Parts: sequence; structure tokens; C-alpha cells
Amino acid sequence: MKKEDENIKRLYSFLNGVTGKKTVREQQTILSVLRKTMDEVQGLLVEGPDGELGPVPDDMNMIYMIMSQVAYEFNVQNPFPDKEKFYNIYKTLEDFDQVTWADILEYGSDKEEFKVSESVFKLMEKNCISGFEEVLIPEAEKFSYVLESLTTTYDESHFTLMTTDPLYYKLLTEMYTFNEMVDVELGDIYKTNFTDEKYHLILAAPNFGRGRANESSDFIGKDYDMIAIQNLAAHLTKKEEGTLSIVMPAKITFGGRQTKQLRDYLISKYNVKEIASLPAGVFNTTRVKTCLINISTDKTDDVKVKRYVFDKDDQKNEETTNLVAEDETTLPNDKFAKMEDWNVDRIFELQDDEWLSFQESEVEKRKLGEVATVFRGKVVRKQDMDNTDGNIRVINISNIGNYDINYSSLESFKEEQRKVANYILQDGDLLIPARGTAIRVAVFKEQSYPCIASSNVIVIRAKNKELNPVYLKVFFDSSLGRKILMLHQQGTYIMNISYKELNNVEIPFLPSEEQQTIADEYTAGLEEYRKAMQAAEHKWSTTLERLQSKF
Repeated sequence: MKKEDENIKRLYSFLNGVTGKKTVREQQTILSVLRKTMDEVQGLLVEGPDGELGPVPDDMNMIYMIMSQVAYEFNVQNPFPDKEKFYNIYKTLEDFDQVTWADILEYGSDKEEFKVSESVFKLMEKNCISGFEEVLIPEAEKFSYVLESLTTTYDESHFTLMTTDPLYYKLLTEMYTFNEMVDVELGDIYKTNFTDEKYHLILAAPNFGRGRANESSDFIGKDYDMIAIQNLAAHLTKKEEGTLSIVMPAKITFGGRQTKQLRDYLISKYNVKEIASLPAGVFNTTRVKTCLINISTDKTDDVKVKRYVFDKDDQKNEETTNLVAEDETTLPNDKFAKMEDWNVDRIFELQDDEWLSFQESEVEKRKLGEVATVFRGKVVRKQDMDNTDGNIRVINISNIGNYDINYSSLESFKEEQRKVANYILQDGDLLIPARGTAIRVAVFKEQSYPCIASSNVIVIRAKNKELNPVYLKVFFDSSLGRKILMLHQQGTYIMNISYKELNNVEIPFLPSEEQQTIADEYTAGLEEYRKAMQAAEHKWSTTLERLQSKF
């Protein structure tokens, strides 16, 4: 632990002891008032009895008055109503003048705020160029761990640090009082006209996963992150190259409707320089999977696409764990602009050798929607399930195995069969989970009771005998088939396959006789495998019984 870290740890332990248990915010406020009071006392000259100017005397009343004024300037209630108690604390803390404003800022961000880790910032910092005229960091408290080193390293650049938080505004103002290359401003990037300036570089990590910001018609999307990327990009300079490096939830890469409109808007107005997926867990306050997008006002020939993972050899210290590019490639800008989405996983799958070989092969290919009907199962409320009187059985994700459906564990509900007629499963229907963590494909076999699929299950029904459902299962279970299904999934951390997207899946469409041959061989092989497993299990069970009978 660094000496400075030990000092601030001792300091907060002391504060807890003398002020009682406080929230991090309250501790931060208390320390800010104390730090500023010390600065004021040390920098103030007062007239002494001899008429000469000198330092503030060690006078409890005068120092308390200075502290009260500081609290007023910070727009907080006086944290020390007891004058003598304050004076004792103040005298004790005089030895802690090595605790900087940066220490105070970092402490609060470390405990309460969503922050940009050093590992993510290293990726963003690659966009920094010494001498950039204007750099904007909105919600600067999220970058608290790197602000001091950043503004020192690139001391020829002019930084604007922006925040909406009055306390952080005061902290940043005090931190950079004597630095002419740093301005601190109050500004809300989720509102129009938050600034009139243009910038060469903007580093941002907007809020996400917090619902909608407002219903302003000035923005395509209503979520905080969608507003931020549109709003910030509009403040990039166009006279020279301007770059926005922004962390976004991965949904920006594959979402439909407004998200798709936003992608199209960004492509039409700017150029995507780089898009990189970040591993889940890279931020300390959320498990939402994220990506880093670099947008430029300058023309780019290629788009860099990367997929980062944690460096397995560098995880001793969670704070400094590096990220390494597991995969990286480039796409021509014009090709990237024509893509329906920016899904990084999908981009890499499209460059997979097996996928490319399939695309270049002469085998006949058909879109699934041409030869099958694809639909989603029916929504059935949990409270309507009744395994005693139910006449309709429901197949859920948990009932679908790698080879078969577990019919013995099906739940049921009571309903007139005519009302669910469109959902009643037919012999040979192929079932695939629409969401979850694993893709499993099973062929439905007609039962003595009516069955439907739940809304979490996708049903694929062949339009005629040209498509063999067992053949289709064998294909989707293959390495190529799984990759094709993954290409059409919309999720990142949790799988989310759209049944509408499946209509566009291309499958190898072999002649019916060849499909039947593959299906027959698969069925025979599976039956042989089951018998072998049953025999092995029986033999093992018998062996155990024989051995255990000796005790």
C-alpha cells in the first residue's frame, strides 16, 4: 500500500472515531471542509497587536469562524456544531496536510460512484495526443483515479472537467485552482445546449441501466447513454479531427428500433474509428456487458474491431488488471456502414474460416423462412399453471435437453383447446430456447396430450416434407450450425435469439434423400449410444451393489 493510501486510511478511521459512523459522502464533505479550512488558515494574513501582518493565530474562535465560512461556500450545513470538538479534530489533523484534493476526490468515487477503471482508461488514453487544443471530460468524477496523471502528462492540452454534482465541482475547482490549463464547469450532458464549445477529444462513460432520462424530441433515444453519445458527438470539432471515446452498454451494437436509428444517424454524420467489446465485470458497480466506441469527425478508411478479455497473467491486483485484445480485425468503412448492426461477436463469426467456407461452397442454401414456419411459444402466467387439473402441457426451456424433451416434468394449465389451437405442437416441430445461457435443440414427438411451447421457446415447423426436422437438428448441433445461430442472437451476456431473425438463417438444403440418410444414421447412432449408456450404468450399479454388500 502506498504511503498516501495509508495516510488517508488512517484519516478516515480517525474521522469515524470522532464523528460517528458517516456515509462516504458525509465523510468526503467533512474532509473537504477541513482541507479547505487548513488552506485558508495557512494562506491568510491577519494584523497582529503590533500592527504587522502575520499568520492566523492559534485561536479557536477565529479558526472556527473560518471553518463556518468555508462550509457556507461549499453550500453544506456546518458539519461541526460543537466548536471545541471541531478545534480538537482540527489540531489533530494538522499533520494530515499531505492529503490532497485528488485523494478526497478518489476516495468518494472509489466507494460510491460508477467509475472508469484504470484498465479501461488505458484503452481510451490511446486517443490522447499531447497538444490537443481542447479536451472535454464530462462527469469527471468517474475518471477520478486518472485525472491528476492525465492532466499532468498532457500538460500542453487544455482540459474542461465537467460535472453536475456541486460537491465534486468544488473539489475539482480546489484541485485545479492554480492550473490555467484546466477549467471546471457545471454541465449536464443529458440536456441540449449543455455547452457552446467544440472539442478535439471527448472521453466519456455515461450513465446506463438507469431507465430513461427524459422525453425530449431533440434526441433519437431516451436512455441516458443514447442521449450522451448523440449529444457529445455534436460537440466534436470539424475544423480538425475530433474524436469521441465513449463507453456504452453493448446493446448499442445490436438493439433495434431507436437504437438502430441512432447507429444509422452516427454512421451518416460521423465515422466509427474503432469498436471494442469489453468483458463483463470490467466495472465495479455493474455486470452489464459494455463496449468502447471511438467516433471521429475525420474520414477513416477502415474500422478497427476488437474483443478484449482480462489479462490472465495480471490479476493480482483487481484495480490494475490489464485488458488484452483476444481478437482484432479491420473492416472497410463502406462495408461497416452497410451492416445492420455492430455486434462485435457477429463480425468475428462472419470472418470465421468455417463460415466463409460454407458461404463459398456450391451446396444449395435456403433461408429458413422459405422452408419452415418460425414462431414463438405462448405466454402462460406462472399463477395459471396447475399440474392437477391442467389439460394443456407446457414445454419450457428447462424441459429441453441436448437430445430429447423431458415430457415427465412438464407443467400444465387449464384452457379450452380451441383457444390455443395455433400453438399446439405437431410431431416433428423443432424447439430452440429463445433465451438463456446455452443453445439446445430438440425434436418434438407427438404425445397423448396436447402440448404447447412457452414464450421462451422458439418453434420451427417444416412447411413440407422437403425439410427433415431431425436433419435440421443435426445441422444446428454442428459447429457451423451453432455459429450461424449465434450470428442471429441479440444478447451478449445472456443469449437472446429473435424468432424473426431465424427466418433469415441460411441452411444447407440437401436433397430429401440425403437429409433422410443423415437423419436415419443420427437416430440409429443415438439409440446405440443410449443402449450403451444404459448398459454401462447397469453394470456400474451392479458392481457398486456387489462391493457394498460386503460391509
